[in-house]
Amino acid sequence: MAAIHTFGHPNAAVPRTRWAAPAHGQAGESAVSTIVAAPPPVLLPNPPNAPTLAVGTPSGLQVSWAAPAIDATHAAASGYNLQYSPSGAGTWTMLSNVASPYALTGLAAGTAFDVQVQATNAAGASAWSPASTLATAAAAPNPPNAPAVASVAPVTDGSVTRLAVIWTAPAVDGSHAAATGYNLRFSPSGAGTWTTVSGVSSPYTITGLTGASAIDVEVQATNAAPSPSAWSATVTGTTWGATVALGNWVPAASQVHNTSVAPSGGVNMTATPAPTAVTGAAFAWSGGTAAIPTSGLIAAGADGQNNGWGQWFNTPATAGTYYLWLIAEGAGGTTIGALVTAAITVT
Repeated sequence: MAAIHTFGHPNAAVPRTRWAAPAHGQAGESAVSTIVAAPPPVLLPNPPNAPTLAVGTPSGLQVSWAAPAIDATHAAASGYNLQYSPSGAGTWTMLSNVASPYALTGLAAGTAFDVQVQATNAAGASAWSPASTLATAAAAPNPPNAPAVASVAPVTDGSVTRLAVIWTAPAVDGSHAAATGYNLRFSPSGAGTWTTVSGVSSPYTITGLTGASAIDVEVQATNAAPSPSAWSATVTGTTWGATVALGNWVPAASQVHNTSVAPSGGVNMTATPAPTAVTGAAFAWSGGTAAIPTSGLIAAGADGQNNGWGQWFNTPATAGTYYLWLIAEGAGGTTIGALVTAAITVT
């Protein structure tokens, strides 16, 4: 191939090329030269803004961030790194190739952490974002011990449908925290068909029961721990078997000591089988409502009204505040129903 010569003035804007015609027997085309332009350089991304932190799992944080802005000197981010440290310590732990939102787990409970995010692309990594700081949730306390049920007893309001449950707070020890709440469950005795009531306090009254029914009761303590205590030991109570109500001789709220009960000289009541048969009735004075009197009973007799019992008797011999009990009796003189009045002032 003939030589190719290039002519042109050194200051010419465009060089001109001239070549000789190919000799006889040579190819008629010149060699082709290809010039490939170098790719533009890849720019680093901007750093992200400070991440947004939220409390996640009991020992974690939820971290969120937005993609950084693209400008003339910064390209788009294609990935992210994250680092965290106990707040102010500067002992960073780095996690590579993460995405928003990211769940940080396994952190110390009740501890503040600094968190930063860094953007990356093919050119490298940006500077770290400003730090955001948030504390993880406090550690959950230990669960409480099981409480102890002190009593399950029929309510002394004359009904047969209710049982009053009293329990004591469980002890606090090295592995059990204090109780802040309670659940209660009850079942026909021995059946194990529990009805559970949550968020109750002592004393608690179970309602909607039937007369002369034995009911198993258990109580469970709760606090902020994920699990409650074990259930208490089972305590069984039995509802009254007869309903008791005041008759038409109702004692006045103010009385004179050692005189006939005003205004009728006595008191009467109804004692209705529900379902236990009523064989007798009695009245009694007491200084409180905590326990049904077992002494000083005033026997009542049938007064002619349906399920009616009554008696004439005196007020207490000394002045004070008293309560009058109306008691229904079953076989063997056992108490099968009771009603206690409001306070009566005796002068």
